[in-house]
Amino acid sequence: MDQTTPTAIQLDEEEEERDSPFNAYRFAASETTKAIVREAIGLLLNCEAHLGLRTNKRRDRDQQTFDLTVDAILSDLMHHHLAEHVGDIYVRRSNRVLGTKSRYRPRAYSKMFPHILDLMARPEMAYVEQQIASPVEGAARATVIRPGSRLLDRIAEHGVGIADLDEHPRGETIVLKRVKDREDYWDEGGLEEYDDTPATERHRSELDEINRWIADADLRFDDEGLPWPRTQFSIRDRRLRRIFTQSRFDSGGRLFGGFWQSLRKQERRQGLWISGERAVELDYGQVGPRILYGMAGHKPPFEDLYDIWRYGINRPAIKKVMNAMILASDTLNRFPKGTRKLFPRSYKVGEVVEAIEAKHPLIRNYFHRGLGHDAQFIESQMMIEVLLTLRDRGIVALPIHDAVLVPVSAVSITKGVMLDTFHRHAHVEGTVTEEAFRE
Repeated sequence: MDQTTPTAIQLDEEEEERDSPFNAYRFAASETTKAIVREAIGLLLNCEAHLGLRTNKRRDRDQQTFDLTVDAILSDLMHHHLAEHVGDIYVRRSNRVLGTKSRYRPRAYSKMFPHILDLMARPEMAYVEQQIASPVEGAARATVIRPGSRLLDRIAEHGVGIADLDEHPRGETIVLKRVKDREDYWDEGGLEEYDDTPATERHRSELDEINRWIADADLRFDDEGLPWPRTQFSIRDRRLRRIFTQSRFDSGGRLFGGFWQSLRKQERRQGLWISGERAVELDYGQVGPRILYGMAGHKPPFEDLYDIWRYGINRPAIKKVMNAMILASDTLNRFPKGTRKLFPRSYKVGEVVEAIEAKHPLIRNYFHRGLGHDAQFIESQMMIEVLLTLRDRGIVALPIHDAVLVPVSAVSITKGVMLDTFHRHAHVEGTVTEEAFRE
């Protein structure tokens, strides 16, 4: 199996959700949730004493870590439950992971973590349900947790809401992911440690500026008239991280985080207000293929690079297959996830790949070379420059990978900035499309 294929496209936000990684930065922000955490800590300490699991009192710092960990586990479980995520939360229990120093790991994710989790999962505690990872080869390698009956009771009894929870600033905003092991299906890429360089320090400084600017922005969300179910979120969740890939700081680099990225498109269109005005989403069109043409030193010959006449009715599917071809390191031997159903059963992936290559002979040799990560770096550099330029012009902008949300009055200026920035970085003309509020 080609291990680049399942992750070779960025899936639409409306597609199915999977298990989420444990967020050890969450904490109880209101008196209501703080009381739930205090009660849990007291019960857990009593349980330890009753079972003889601990005979000596912890040192002050160790007790602080214990309290912080309990707070983080309960808060993330409550947030996940209230946000109505489809999957569960997965955590790592390996001492090999938790016992080593890392710039990424928060204090709540220490060697003490498995003990605390097991304690909270005991039947008499019932704060957590956990499904511990199986050592059997081929089975999932992360432990899955979900709220236990006691925690669900506390949520209901106290009427806990998303606003009762918050998130500490993440310690590291510049994240480096290593190359996936293509021989290991379950390898998720993981995080890679690194030493700071002038480049990483510049990336962090730029992102710190952007995060401070967005933290102070006038943002409002009006959910009146939005259909159920609605995405649950905290408007205080604004901190962005920049994630680089392939063990390189010139690969990937997209921005992740911020409550607006978790919203559905219709929710953003209808409910989000920036600086007292309706938010408008401006997207770079066909960004991957256009950047690829720039890499090849050619001008895109067509206005719509995803229009393959034979498959015209399946343009969204062609877009996904084409972007998978840009990201994949080997020729696709199966349809990317979610696209098989978009083509007639008689169509084979090889035929679609050949049709795309025939439509784009100038960049044919640039497909299936893993250049999507390089293209994403160019795209992410453009986005950083767009955000900093708009900040200097007094325009608040919220990034969503290759798009920005801006006030409606700033559409014209923002389009000009985006197009100018695209041309200078990609060396070809770009396109910007507008997705505005719809009554």
